[in-house]
Amino acid sequence: MVPQPDNPRYRDKKIHIEELTEIIEIDKKNGIGIAESGVTFSKLVTETLKHNLIPMTVSELKEITIGGAVAGCSVESMSYKYGGFHDSCLGYEIISGTGEIINCSKSENAELFEMVHGSFGTLGILTQLTFKLIPAMPYVRTDYIRFPSFIELMSAIRTHYEKQDVDFMDAIIHSPREFVLCIGTFVDEAPYENKYFHRIFYKSTRKRNVDFMRTYDYFFRYDADCHWSLRSYGLEFKPLRLLLGRFLLGSSNILKTSSRFPFLVKKKKPDVFVDVFIPLQNSNEFYEWYLETFNYFPLWVVPYRIDRMYPWINPGLVAGIEDQLFIDFAIYGFHQRGEINYYRALEDMVFNLKGVKTLITHNYYDEEMFWSSFNRERYDRVKQMIDPKNLFRNLYHKTNYRHGAVR
Repeated sequence: MVPQPDNPRYRDKKIHIEELTEIIEIDKKNGIGIAESGVTFSKLVTETLKHNLIPMTVSELKEITIGGAVAGCSVESMSYKYGGFHDSCLGYEIISGTGEIINCSKSENAELFEMVHGSFGTLGILTQLTFKLIPAMPYVRTDYIRFPSFIELMSAIRTHYEKQDVDFMDAIIHSPREFVLCIGTFVDEAPYENKYFHRIFYKSTRKRNVDFMRTYDYFFRYDADCHWSLRSYGLEFKPLRLLLGRFLLGSSNILKTSSRFPFLVKKKKPDVFVDVFIPLQNSNEFYEWYLETFNYFPLWVVPYRIDRMYPWINPGLVAGIEDQLFIDFAIYGFHQRGEINYYRALEDMVFNLKGVKTLITHNYYDEEMFWSSFNRERYDRVKQMIDPKNLFRNLYHKTNYRHGAVR
């Protein structure tokens, strides 16, 4: 969901799966959904809410697909309880590199089931998913709680994580002195309801103490502006939003515009759009480094629970990390300056702190460091089983910027 006209991985031949957009079943009694991989979260949530149900993790942009959330990893304000969307999945249907249809789950082809998560389409074509659903209410009340320091913000996050006492939790750091914890709670009724389109959600967290939104609107509160990535294009100017908002705002419009007019977003040094997951115990060290190196705000902060370390992560990377809670620092829209490659600097720092940098945008790892972060032994074993001719390319060569154009 990040415009990347300059990323060579998108020069690959396309496999068209646009028609995989059907919701096959909503089993209200058992709280289970079955849908094709191209179903967007917007479409899925619209349907599940008719049954007072929602997925356990809902990605924050309307056009993210459920298959993309698994292949590319997902995060949102329910992640402090449930992790990513993959953690709610019970089974997948996958087309292998040899054309075989393979079903996998925790009890059938279990290693494939676990390794599809975070594989970025390099193991096979994910066509159908079965996943858990949980009860929902019509509205979400959101309270904005301010803290004077990063340490106090992290302390509050840990307390709510240990108590599991709220439905949603994320945070926005507006500046080195403005830390806002956003606590969401389901409610049956609301005295009013806000919807953020012409108004800008992230700015409201700086001014409000409490807010009410319909549950659907809460999930996609960041969608109109893709967080704050539209600031540099003048689209926070209210008259322009009112005049052209329906054509320019929203994740769907942004992607269409970037594909039709790539020169609008293509730059000599690509802007930084990335999520990095840092163990909670190392989060303060990362934040101090971030202040010195980036000093860029707003910064989205999302607690993320990993009950059992994902098998696609190299066990040596996270050796000694006992905490199940990681902090996702989401850096969206940072303009690179000077001679520093900020992506590369992130890769080094995240590795040193036993964290994981997602592969959603630009990656500059050398191969040795890459496979020190990701589990090559498991990946190669599953790759040989499902895509022996390397039709979908190797994870390193597909996602790394140095090799993205290489077949």
